[in-house]
Amino acid sequence: QYQVAYWKTGSEMDFGMFGLGDTVLASMPYFGATYNVYCLTPQASPESGMSMPDAVALTYGGSNVESLDLCAKNPLAMSLDQAGFEEVLAENSASQMALFVERVINHMGATVPAENTQSLNTLAQSIVGGEYTDYSMVEMASYLGSRPDWVKFDTQAKCVADRAVDPSVIGSAIGWTCSQAKSFTCEEVWSWCQNNTYRIADFVFSRYYDELTSDNPLVDCDFSGAAIFASSELYGGWTGSAQCVSGAATQTTTSTVPPATTVTTGAAATSAAASSTESPAAATTAATTAAPPAGEQESTTTTLRGSSGHHESTNEGGDDNEQTSSALRPAALQQAAVLLALVLPALALLG
Repeated sequence: QYQVAYWKTGSEMDFGMFGLGDTVLASMPYFGATYNVYCLTPQASPESGMSMPDAVALTYGGSNVESLDLCAKNPLAMSLDQAGFEEVLAENSASQMALFVERVINHMGATVPAENTQSLNTLAQSIVGGEYTDYSMVEMASYLGSRPDWVKFDTQAKCVADRAVDPSVIGSAIGWTCSQAKSFTCEEVWSWCQNNTYRIADFVFSRYYDELTSDNPLVDCDFSGAAIFASSELYGGWTGSAQCVSGAATQTTTSTVPPATTVTTGAAATSAAASSTESPAAATTAATTAAPPAGEQESTTTTLRGSSGHHESTNEGGDDNEQTSSALRPAALQQAAVLLALVLPALALLG
């Protein structure tokens, strides 16, 4: 069992590798309420004489847990300033400092390639217990800003919403930014960005940061902790972000409707031909109107004249009527032939 079940009693509480420490690492909103997230402390295993996580690691050949780091202040939640730097430094943990330093690097639009992780760890160790023990946040940022060769900087980095931040914080930052922007308004947010708080912020933050023409993302791409100056590798992995940041191409949807293919006679053909000389769009409309629905046969409409028995065809001109009659003759002859084939044998039997 991973964690002690505090809601149970008696011997049921003897299970669980980790208990809860006293340090609150973060808070979590859940269905209208906010809950504290506590650090973990390893539980003892009296039978083995060691902590329960270490006993499990030994049994299954795993690596031990760095218990001193479990209740350390979370370097991923510290502010990226001198105060945050000092809080992490006070933990005297090189691994925690490495996480903090990498977070600073990520916020500068850069990443640490896997093959250069050792350089990151060496810097963290030097800050905690080596030659850079008197380092300040400003000095560290200045060194990283000099672009050491083990850090990969991205020219396509953008100021976007930090996905680790609660949407309510993002929303407040959006409101403030919209009130300050001069080169755009928040009514211009593209429709495909509007259905998500983070993507709205990507649109707004990236354009406002461009408006500032700043070269200090640690200060100007912060928005009270709501933003991060992320590399394209990072924000490219967030759904829709790359389509909402400044510089992204607008999306347009076009469709091509092929002209209808119809066979018309008489006045309808004359009308369609006349329309086609006006414009391609008019010709397409005329052709579509003249065409019968798919699967239906074109027919001639007649208008009765009272009780005289005479009728007038809407098709004008005898040639058209003759063409229509001619078109119907093969079908009528075929039906007559079928009837004769059935009737003649019967007449022969009667005879």
